[in-house]
Amino acid sequence: MKIWKRAASFGLACAMFSAMQFPSWASSPEFARSAEEWARLRDDVLEYDEIEDLIAEYNATVQVNQLDLNEFKRKYGDTKDDVSDKYRDMANEIYASIDYPDSDDPMYGMMVASVLAAEIQAKNMLQQADENLDDSEIIYINYKQAEKTLVTVAQSNMINYAKGLLQLQQAELALSQARTAMASVNVKQANGLATQMEVLSAKEALMTAERNIESSRTGVENVRQKLVVMLGWQFDARPEIREIPAADIGRIARMDPQADKARAVENNYTLKANKKKLANASAANVIDSLNKTISDNEQKIGSSLMTSYQNVLTARLAYSQAVAELDVELRNLHSVEVNYQNGNASRTQLENQQYAVQNKQIAVKIADMNLFQVMETYDWAVNGLAGTS
Repeated sequence: MKIWKRAASFGLACAMFSAMQFPSWASSPEFARSAEEWARLRDDVLEYDEIEDLIAEYNATVQVNQLDLNEFKRKYGDTKDDVSDKYRDMANEIYASIDYPDSDDPMYGMMVASVLAAEIQAKNMLQQADENLDDSEIIYINYKQAEKTLVTVAQSNMINYAKGLLQLQQAELALSQARTAMASVNVKQANGLATQMEVLSAKEALMTAERNIESSRTGVENVRQKLVVMLGWQFDARPEIREIPAADIGRIARMDPQADKARAVENNYTLKANKKKLANASAANVIDSLNKTISDNEQKIGSSLMTSYQNVLTARLAYSQAVAELDVELRNLHSVEVNYQNGNASRTQLENQQYAVQNKQIAVKIADMNLFQVMETYDWAVNGLAGTS
């Protein structure tokens, strides 16, 4: 039975979740999307390409940030001057509310302390008014950056969940192999052909494989819960989680860090916020500091993009190596199968080679997901999230 996605109550920090549940509302009004789009987002199926929209509509941090932005505009206004004027108004209100005590008042000491505290608060407000560079656009840019960062975290969680399931399969293969080895040792022991050390070693390998299974299952479930809560489901919901798209090697040919840097600089959220602060600045020392910061941002964006590209090339090489290793194990399997049919290889040798092939097949899938993941990271660097520090 399909259910509406629910958002769990988040704090302002992007990674913090709480147990309190949000009502099942979306950030956008109903008319903002077609009925087909809403139906796709509200079903009990998670597809990778839905993540960005699910974060935008159902992630509670995004919803809280939207409310905070609206409150900021209501309370402080839109422009830098609006915000500064509000600080000055607040300072003037504090000054107007101060009731200076009579020195003969028995509470004079306490009242003087209260007056001093109020004056300090008012002076701080005036200083904030003079130094303020913020406006609603900068707040919006920062919140949009937080939203897109949450998208990347959710995408990573979905990929890690899929990899976790594959690693669980590897753990299950290791358990099967340990059981096979244990059975073989038991037969040898019954015939007086196994040493005590061999028996103990086989038992230890079996217990280790069993522990790894439980550890893998726990890890997979933890990632699954983080993923579904981020996207608006309750922590114990069980949506159908679809497969991760396969890596498209052709994407690499379209990557060019030198050419892509211009777009990465143009789209970068941190840089946009700093440039808006520069536009709002008037003091010479602040302008000089922001110009240096912006120049440094641009250099680090280029460096971040190049690092992301190198990670893609490294992941492509790892994928090619995993494919080559699988090919070797498949050839080995064919050789063992021939030897087994001719009576020159044991059943255990055949099963062990089959396990080796299965492990390499899983390794290829994991390498493919790793490649897809770093490709996504590169694209996000181009689209506004390249590192600036």
